[in-house]
Amino acid sequence: MAVMLQAIGLVLVLWVGTVVCFPDGANVDNSCSDMVPQHGAPAKTSTPPYTISFTPTSYTPGQQVTVHLRGNGNTFKGFMIQAKRADGSSNELLGSFTAIAGTRQACNGQALIHTESRDKSSKTFIWSPPAEDVGYVVFRATFVQSELTFWTNVASRAFVSTASNHSTLAPSGASTEVPPAQSLGTVPADPKCDGKTKGCFTSCTGNTCKFIVSWKEDGTDVVYNFTAAVGFFDGSYVALGFSSGSSMGGDSVMGCAFGTNGTVVSFTAENLGKTSSTFADDNVKLISQSYDDDVLTCSTRRPIAGSGKRFDVSQNWTLLFARGRAFVGSQVILTNHLNEKYISIAAVTSKYSENVDAKQQNNDIYKFHGCLMVASWLIFSSIGIITARFYTPGRKNTILSLKVWFLIISSCFLAVCILTAVFSIVLKKAWSNLENEAEYVSSHPIIGAIVMILTVITLVMFMFRDYNDTPKRPLVNRAHFIVGVSAHILAVIAIFFGVRLRGAATPYYTVYILGAYVAWILFVEILLELITFCDKRIVTYEVYEMSSSDNSKLNPPGTEIEKTILIKRVILVVHCVVVVSLAVAVIAIIGVGEGSDS
Repeated sequence: MAVMLQAIGLVLVLWVGTVVCFPDGANVDNSCSDMVPQHGAPAKTSTPPYTISFTPTSYTPGQQVTVHLRGNGNTFKGFMIQAKRADGSSNELLGSFTAIAGTRQACNGQALIHTESRDKSSKTFIWSPPAEDVGYVVFRATFVQSELTFWTNVASRAFVSTASNHSTLAPSGASTEVPPAQSLGTVPADPKCDGKTKGCFTSCTGNTCKFIVSWKEDGTDVVYNFTAAVGFFDGSYVALGFSSGSSMGGDSVMGCAFGTNGTVVSFTAENLGKTSSTFADDNVKLISQSYDDDVLTCSTRRPIAGSGKRFDVSQNWTLLFARGRAFVGSQVILTNHLNEKYISIAAVTSKYSENVDAKQQNNDIYKFHGCLMVASWLIFSSIGIITARFYTPGRKNTILSLKVWFLIISSCFLAVCILTAVFSIVLKKAWSNLENEAEYVSSHPIIGAIVMILTVITLVMFMFRDYNDTPKRPLVNRAHFIVGVSAHILAVIAIFFGVRLRGAATPYYTVYILGAYVAWILFVEILLELITFCDKRIVTYEVYEMSSSDNSKLNPPGTEIEKTILIKRVILVVHCVVVVSLAVAVIAIIGVGEGSDS
């Protein structure tokens, strides 16, 4: 069991972050060789919570590469970034960086550093590769979180020239794993959305918003402004739909998309339900755009009147807002939106000059699924496994002529089976809604299906096991235990992955609560193992019979044994209180589902 819990604990590694930066940028030219800022403190040796990504995924000599420093929910004050050979054969700096606002070149133009120390969640800029093929290249950066807290030599994945004749395998020690999409942040509230000067469609809490769409008529046209944090550095879009109802399908759509080459374009589309088909409309024009710190901002002008697939916005329409991954080329290709969709609480026209709030699409079935799974596996499965592992030997306490331990185990197992069967109804739908999730998170429904299969196997073994003392009974017990524990391991992993789904909208600290659950299980397992090892008298005989007809094998009462049994009972009660408390906390977070620090 200890091995099992260690395996669950390894899941936490998937969410350990990486953060590094420079606070003021002074004297960094002295750090070109080792990338260590002169702050009078050593670099942190822990895993940094920041990452480096880039597009395209290979370089072509003479063509630019867009590089992104990613906050992953954290901020950094400063940075230095360089490009070097991935094999570490030399300390030569490769290519050059183009300075943008808030940055400057360093190390003879072959490094880029910050020039201001405000908190940043990300930074995007251009790297120009060398004129000749140099094999595998890796970006290395130093990030400074504060003056005395910084990490050095944070590496991107290795990438190679499109014309390279080198092996497709990266150099030893160099990662080629593509990082997942950037977590979505927030944007400041627009003070002009005051209900007087222009119409606004927003999802805001206090002074921060998930997105802002505003509009104002200008003669026969109307100008729409979009502002939202987007999560895909290789192409993202924001879209506004005009719908006759709250469901997508047959809607007129307009929006903006950010491409891999750093350009922002406008698009018009027809929503067909689960997909959108873009089409050209020369009357819809992009008039301004920007992309900085993960925030896409654009303004488009379009006629008020409708024509063809473009709706007449002088009529009442329910507004829909969505964002997701886009591929920008000769035309804009939109993928399925993220597992979020916002709907205006009222239908509006282009003349509307008030602030209309957004409500998120009803994800109650997914929340219900998550809550059931947490209750099933964090509460009932945990209590049942602990009871089966450490509480089957002992006294002859019975209820309705059945052993108390048997009633506890069978009740917990029955609850697990029922709840597992209920939450399986969303499995098929969940399987098709993970296109824009990180790769490891996308395995959530697959793991869930395996858990269901193992649960059914455990149920069959439970129903047809032989409760008489036979030579095969120890083998059957062991097999039953292994299958049940395996289901528990995978279920907890699935829960870890589930709370990281964008559609779950749970804050990042949910992972820490689950980590506390794993730590508690490990502690209780070790404690009970030690108690069992130190007092073997209470495990001399094991009681497997369901009824109390034969108590001759039960341990005889004794003062020391009574004390040990009492201690174990107290531990079981405390264990129940702790796992229920942690599970209720997770259930409450899932139910609210408004986290934004993922």
